Amino acid sequence: MINKLIKPILYLIVLFITIQAVSAANMTVQQLIDSFDYNYYNGNLNVTNQTDYMIDKNSNGLNDTLIINITTNNATSDNYTFIVEIIDKNIILINDTTTYINSTNNYAIISFSTEILSQNKFNYTLTINDINGTLIFRKYKTETNTYLNYEAGTNITKITDENINNNFIRINLTINSTQVITTNITVTLAYNSSKISKTEEKSLINGFQVVSIDFDNETIKSTHYSSNFTIDTIVIGNKIFDFNQNTSIYNYEDFAKTSYIKSITDSRLDTNANNLSEFLEINFTINVKIADTYNITYDLYDQFNNFVISLNKTQTLALGNQTVQTLINGSEIYKTKINGPYVLSFAKLAIGNDTKDIIFNAYTTNQSFYTDYERPPLPDLKVAIEIIFNQTTNTTNVTINLSNIGNVPAFNVFLEVFDNITYNNNRSLAFLSAGENITYRFNATNSSNTSLFTAIADFDNLVDESNESNNIAQNTPPTVVSLAIESITAMYTNGTLKIFEFVILNDGDTAVTDVQWWFDTNNSYVINSTSNISSMASGERAFVYLQYNFSDEGSYNVKANATGLSQSTTISSSLSSTVGVGDLAITSFSAANIDVTNVIFEIQAQNNLLQNLTNVNWSLTTAEGSIINSTQQFTSIKPNETVFIFVNYDYGKTGTFNPIASVTNQTYSDSKTITLDIKHIQAYNLSVVNESGSKRIFEFIIRNSLNTNLTGVNWTFDTKNSNVINATSNSILQPSEQMFIYIDYNFTASGVFNVNATTKNNTLSDSKNLTITI
Repeated sequence: MINKLIKPILYLIVLFITIQAVSAANMTVQQLIDSFDYNYYNGNLNVTNQTDYMIDKNSNGLNDTLIINITTNNATSDNYTFIVEIIDKNIILINDTTTYINSTNNYAIISFSTEILSQNKFNYTLTINDINGTLIFRKYKTETNTYLNYEAGTNITKITDENINNNFIRINLTINSTQVITTNITVTLAYNSSKISKTEEKSLINGFQVVSIDFDNETIKSTHYSSNFTIDTIVIGNKIFDFNQNTSIYNYEDFAKTSYIKSITDSRLDTNANNLSEFLEINFTINVKIADTYNITYDLYDQFNNFVISLNKTQTLALGNQTVQTLINGSEIYKTKINGPYVLSFAKLAIGNDTKDIIFNAYTTNQSFYTDYERPPLPDLKVAIEIIFNQTTNTTNVTINLSNIGNVPAFNVFLEVFDNITYNNNRSLAFLSAGENITYRFNATNSSNTSLFTAIADFDNLVDESNESNNIAQNTPPTVVSLAIESITAMYTNGTLKIFEFVILNDGDTAVTDVQWWFDTNNSYVINSTSNISSMASGERAFVYLQYNFSDEGSYNVKANATGLSQSTTISSSLSSTVGVGDLAITSFSAANIDVTNVIFEIQAQNNLLQNLTNVNWSLTTAEGSIINSTQQFTSIKPNETVFIFVNYDYGKTGTFNPIASVTNQTYSDSKTITLDIKHIQAYNLSVVNESGSKRIFEFIIRNSLNTNLTGVNWTFDTKNSNVINATSNSILQPSEQMFIYIDYNFTASGVFNVNATTKNNTLSDSKNLTITI
């Protein structure tokens, strides 16, 4: 098996650590990495023993092979790949073997030649993969025995460097070789996060000798580097030496025998002083060794590797330092919509097809954005809106004019139209020429004269325009004059005494003057304001505080009222609120939902005391002989807190019922009753399905919502035009069955008619109304 060598890998580890009792302030990065558990075992094949030792294969009295012996529990017979990674200084040495493991052959052996080793003790990681390459076992950093004397192979004892007449940088290696061999020697020099390397075949003899590796002048010139190089690694045969030794200082220009790019600069040119650049200027200083016609080529990207543009410039250059100016059209950069800074991924200097110099990641420009450059000719979408409201039909006619007042066509234009309530519509246009306009008309039903309509072209900004500000248009609705009671709040409670706050809000568009208020306690007493509020600006609030002592405990529907003047119009507003007065009160009791005979009741109980109420129970008397009691108490209800109770009960039949809700904690209690009317014959969906002149065809639906048949079902239709149409026969409807009724009637007069459809049997009835205009 051939030993495999890997260069050290630099890991950038971002660790989010919650430090509790132990501080990691003094840990090194390696200690921190080692503190984690990298071991793994999936239960398939386990290692029961690992041993290491050295042997003398060539019988010369010195060990020359390191053996790693791995014993397993042979849980599943199969082929397995065993991989050992030895850490030798900063080098990772890897070897592997694939072995069939069963009950009689339950071990694997991996060997390493000692010629590639340099330490006396090693850490190694063992990894086992199954036949599919899936990891099944890993043991991290096992320490070997100590080995003081073994065949270490070739070693480097000294490194020097020198400049050979500005033609070469020579690296001199003093090597102690243990054998006569002809092998490749590779030296790698590191600089500015880059590397150059040179490989030469050399013949080595036993003992010490000096071997030289030369880096030629063109290789040095290609680095464009002036300082110390770092001798990073040296490879002799299959042995890697890791160094970090600096050379003398070298300047690449001293070695340049052919023309090269000396420097690069950039700037933006704004020739008409409008704060938009016509060009991005990138200038190259060329040290010309031979006068000739040269070509500069480069690609421009952003820092995220998005391509911007390619450019080349041909120019005849004389000897010495010469400047080549390249100009990138600003409108071309704008078209890409890619922001800078921009990176020259490479810059190449050539004479014809003969490359004289090339620099990768040659230069990064100063920061700029594509919007800093001149725009190319662009379209300009403009929207205009006209609104006509029909007060009789509550319909708004919306006319939108969409035009392109720019210099070039616009493609894929989308128009959105909507109001401030529920209306929305849209149109799309594949192409709109420069100077072209188009008109769209829409009808918005159930609107009002206060509706605010908005039209927006290119809402998603898909069209690049010279002016984006004229893409939206709105109608101007009439001034809204309004006053509102925003809230009523019980700020303080003590028995039957309460302090209320209510807020008056001017929610219109203009000021309201002479605002006065009154407060109905629902306890046969009204509190009036003693002075008017002279003026309230649009959006302004007035806070009113008042105190009242109720005559008795219970639930009261208090009401706050306010009036004022605006634009010679009297406006008013009111707001009601149910408050509980006293101790424990049911503030609300209702049927939250009725589904055929199944009713969900909602009970709201409030603690009106200043202290917590404990151990509160509730009950519901259904008025049908059943009482539903709470199965769990409210252990504590805070002052002014309201609890919500939902109770489900199926009456199973039609009728009128008076259920009673009660709450109590033995000391305080309250109850409330409601009247519940359960109907099971339904009339719904009354509508006009066809109209012609004064003639209308009506449709409505009758449904049996009972679980049993409905007999004797009939209907009447009152046209409100001095004519009532009756069913000619009775019907039987099965459970959930529907019956569709169609009525053809020709009205004898014009006007507004509130027609009525009624369905009934012997005991049940339901009706629906519809207002139409003839």
